[in-house]
Amino acid sequence: MRDKTKKESSKKEKIFLTQSYFKYPLPEEMLKELSEELKDINRYPSGGGYTILRQALAEYVGVKIENILPTNGSDEVIEIVTRAYKGEVLIPIPTFSQYEASADRGRLSKVLVNCLYDGVYSLNYSAQQLDKASLVWICNPNNPTGTRIPRENIINILQRAKGMVVVDECNYEYLGETVVDLIDKYENLIISRSFSKNFGLAGLRLGFAISNPQNIKKLAAFGQHFRVNRMAEKAAAKVLKYLDYYQEVWGKMKKVRDKFVWQINELGFSAYDSKANFVLVEFKNKKETEKVWKYLKEKGIYTLAGWENEFSGLDDQFIRFTIGEEWEMDRAVEVLSDYVKKS
Repeated sequence: MRDKTKKESSKKEKIFLTQSYFKYPLPEEMLKELSEELKDINRYPSGGGYTILRQALAEYVGVKIENILPTNGSDEVIEIVTRAYKGEVLIPIPTFSQYEASADRGRLSKVLVNCLYDGVYSLNYSAQQLDKASLVWICNPNNPTGTRIPRENIINILQRAKGMVVVDECNYEYLGETVVDLIDKYENLIISRSFSKNFGLAGLRLGFAISNPQNIKKLAAFGQHFRVNRMAEKAAAKVLKYLDYYQEVWGKMKKVRDKFVWQINELGFSAYDSKANFVLVEFKNKKETEKVWKYLKEKGIYTLAGWENEFSGLDDQFIRFTIGEEWEMDRAVEVLSDYVKKS
C-alpha cells in the first residue's frame, strides 16, 4: 500500500532533467561544516594565491600546486582560455555551447566541425584545421552525446595541433579517465574540471584549470583577483573528505543511467551510450521530437531539446535527459512508454 501511494505521489511531482547538475542528496555533515563558514562571509576569500584551495585540488588530482588555477566554475576556464589564446577556435559539434559563445564574445574566428555521423560521435579534425587553429576544444566525455574520447585520439590531436588544446573533463568522475598525466609532456595541453556536476556545488561555481606552470601563469593574468568566492573556496576541502560517499553515489548513478539507456532503446527510440550524467536520445525527426518533448512536459517531466541554447550544432531531433534518482528515471520511462502506446 505504501509503495502504491509513493508511486502515485511521484506522478504529481515535477521532475527536472534539464541542467546536468548533481541530483542526489549532499552529505548532511558536510553541509553542517560548510554552514559554519557563513559567519565569515563578511571577509574576502584568499585572493590570487588561493594556496590552501590549490593544495587541496592538487592533492586530489595528483599534481603540484603550481599546476592548478581555481576558477569561478569551469565556465571561467572556457572564458579565460579563449581570451588568452586568441585566433581561430576549433569546436567539435555537437557539443557544449559555451565554447562557441565565448569565441563569439571575443569576436574570434571559429570553425565548427561536425563529428556526429549516423549515430556515432568521433573527433575528425583535419591536419589543416589543427595547423591553423590557435585553440582546439575536446569535451571528454562529450556533451551532449556522453561519448568517451579515446586517449590515443587526444594524444594524436596534441601531437598535430599547433595551438592550445583544451580537454574539458567536467565529467571526469563519471568517466574515470584523464590526461592529467600528460601536462608535462605536452606544453599545449590545458585541462578543465568542475565541482558542479560531480560534487553538487553548481550553485557555488567552483572549477579549475590544470596545466604546466607557464600556462597557469598566463591564464591567471586573465582572471579576477577574487575569482573564487569564500564559500566555494572553503567547500572544496570539505567535499573531498567525503569521497567515499560521492563514489558510492557515482556508482549508483551509472547503474541508473545504463538501465535508462537500455529501457529507452527497448521502447524503440535511440539512446546514446553515455559516460556522463546525462543521456542523449535521438528521434525520427523534429516533429516527433516536439511531440515527445511536449508530452513529457505535460506530465511534469522537463528535459533539454536539441534546439535549446545549451548546445552547439545539435539538430532538432534530439532530447537530452539528465540522470536523476532511480524513481525519476523510472517515471520518465513510464511516460515515454505511455506515449508509445498512444502513438
